Amino acid sequence: MSKVLILTETIGGNGHYRAADAVLKGLQHVEPRLPVDITCGLPHFSRQLEGFVRRVYLNTLQFAPGLWGAAYSKEEEFSDTFRSSLGKVLAHKLEEYFDQVRPQVVVCTHAFCLGAAGVVKERGRIPFRLGTAITDFDVNGFWVHPSVDFYLVAHESVADKLQSRHGIPGERIYRTGIPIDPAFSRTPSPKREVRVEMAMDPDPFTVLLMGGGVGLGPLEHAIKQFDREMPEAQLVVITGKNKSLLERLRSRFDGKPNIRLLGYVDRMADWMSASDLIVSKPGGLTSSEALATGLPLLICRPIPGQEERNSRFLTEQRVALRQDQPRSIPRHIHPLMQDPGRWEEMSRRAKGLGKPRSSLDAAQVILQYLS
Repeated sequence: MSKVLILTETIGGNGHYRAADAVLKGLQHVEPRLPVDITCGLPHFSRQLEGFVRRVYLNTLQFAPGLWGAAYSKEEEFSDTFRSSLGKVLAHKLEEYFDQVRPQVVVCTHAFCLGAAGVVKERGRIPFRLGTAITDFDVNGFWVHPSVDFYLVAHESVADKLQSRHGIPGERIYRTGIPIDPAFSRTPSPKREVRVEMAMDPDPFTVLLMGGGVGLGPLEHAIKQFDREMPEAQLVVITGKNKSLLERLRSRFDGKPNIRLLGYVDRMADWMSASDLIVSKPGGLTSSEALATGLPLLICRPIPGQEERNSRFLTEQRVALRQDQPRSIPRHIHPLMQDPGRWEEMSRRAKGLGKPRSSLDAAQVILQYLS
């Protein structure tokens, strides 16, 4: 039977892997017997290299974020060289792996592994179709390769840029949305019912605060101000797999009746459906999940580069506000609480922009390339 391999990386947080997992779940939903695997590209070459790249990336974001933003903005000048060089370095080991698993379709959810997969495809020894799921609301040259057969994109603006700036034929571009868990495709229960099911107070304005991966900044300041200035609202804090952050927050805020502190959660679609606003960095996956549930965003401290462009897109679409000082977040939430019409308009626009079936639609595209 035909086989699909989803190729990704985990060096820049968990979003790219979550996109890969969403594609896998989408394929399992529409074609349950289809063999599908996920693998990360860099470990096939060297786990030491993977660790080194991760440290460089995270340290750059922490200590010199402007440098990352500058490199991202100059992508047209060196994306071809970088992609080609990295691709050639990684391609040999990746080709050995492809020779073992013999994929018929390879889908990349990270730009690093795309270049290597493109080199393997160009060599022609192992025939397969190559696709990529671009995980932001913008695209740069790192995501473009002449061997790519199909692109899965978030929005019409990304498709337009692929065609106008990078010369990609329109028939290779599919506006599926960034792949998110198929759970978001289910029709949600009324908000009050979801809150009762999640053991929440069903009535207050509810804010979902996300900050566990690369970090939202001083979360303690934001939660402290929320507790002081918004006692009438309900706050749900999700730290993901950052256990040390969760323990630190619990030592300070456990026992507050209007504050719920959580670590990693499985039912993200339900937590978003239960909320009225999400405060988060504008990663492509989290933003897409919020849009799919009609959840307006308050963006805080986007990473220069891809997140900055995501932030610009979301604010221009009028589905997001921005405040880069965590202490001031409650002051931006109050006007939405006091103006239900404004909140409803943002929610309506978010829902119109969202693509809750993105992983299922991506799966249908991938199936077209199995032959």
